[in-house]
Amino acid sequence: MPPKNRRNLNALYPDSLPVKVTTLPPLIPHNPISLCQYAYALLLGPFISGFKQPVRYTASLEKTSDSVSSYVSGIFVESEQDMQALWRSGFFGKGSQSRSDPTWELRVVKRLNIPGREGMLAPEELTARRREARKRMKNERALAEAATTLGREIAAPALISDVAPVEIANEKLQVAEQVMAKKARAEDENLLDSNGNIRRLERLEITPQEAFFLTYALDVLDIYDDHTGDFVSAPHLLGLLMPDWRPDNEFILKYVVYHHYRSHGWCIRNGVKFGVDYLLYRRGPPFSHAEYGIVILPLYSDERRNQDSRRDWAWISGVNRIVGGVKKTLIMCYVEVPECIDTWHTVEELLKSYKVREISFKRWMPSRNRD
Repeated sequence: MPPKNRRNLNALYPDSLPVKVTTLPPLIPHNPISLCQYAYALLLGPFISGFKQPVRYTASLEKTSDSVSSYVSGIFVESEQDMQALWRSGFFGKGSQSRSDPTWELRVVKRLNIPGREGMLAPEELTARRREARKRMKNERALAEAATTLGREIAAPALISDVAPVEIANEKLQVAEQVMAKKARAEDENLLDSNGNIRRLERLEITPQEAFFLTYALDVLDIYDDHTGDFVSAPHLLGLLMPDWRPDNEFILKYVVYHHYRSHGWCIRNGVKFGVDYLLYRRGPPFSHAEYGIVILPLYSDERRNQDSRRDWAWISGVNRIVGGVKKTLIMCYVEVPECIDTWHTVEELLKSYKVREISFKRWMPSRNRD
């Protein structure tokens, strides 16, 4: 019987994108029954199940002004429901008070012993439990190896496999509570309102590339200017995110790559902690580690500009050692930069002027790559 706190990841994260897709039955031309089923689902299905409005999400755009101009300082989702929906349907954004998953409120509830969510565990608590179990297993393995080396028995605790599963679960839970438990701090008094409810201080911070993808490509996100309250359309948002309109603007280069991999079904996340631009997941962070690290490099038609922007071998080798050390594959993603983008009429025409080339880069090791 699975542990009580074990989550069903497939049920918790059922969709790869925050859109609802209706699946039609297979259409087999030589099978009359399949034709009837297809026509029924296509024509009569909406009238029976009802016409449902597509789900939309709301975000606020914050701008910062200096002596020269104003620029976008952040795009945030305020609603708790929208935050959870965008994270669980494609892993968009990052909690402003969390490492990734917006779990700040849940952690505060458990730390302050507020009743109502006693049975829930935050991802940080699950990570602490796994680390403690891994640490104990390593200690037991070290004792067993020492006993074998010395040729005599060493008093060691029972292996995890010899302990009843219920005892293991109870011990892990106690360890997790000890690791995650913290004393109430002075500033905790400001976290509760007059009714004893937690103030909503966490927001979902989404990157400019994620915001534009949700606004333009999926058309599920409505962005409003935080100062004026006006709706920001996709072309207007593009003008705010790349005001200089250079063909090699950092935003447009990163968005072209982001759109490319999202359209191929990959979950793409920021890769700054590993020295790369993006990390690629098959499904998302809760399911497995990232498999690829993406480095974005512009590719110009002018060879002199390519020489000026080219990364040296020492930099490439250093990034590859970091990415390879965490069991990922480095991909050099070259974006062909057009000479001019002033003549575009639609966002689609602008994106079509860019092309993406990919090169998988691996370190060759004689002991491992002989075959």
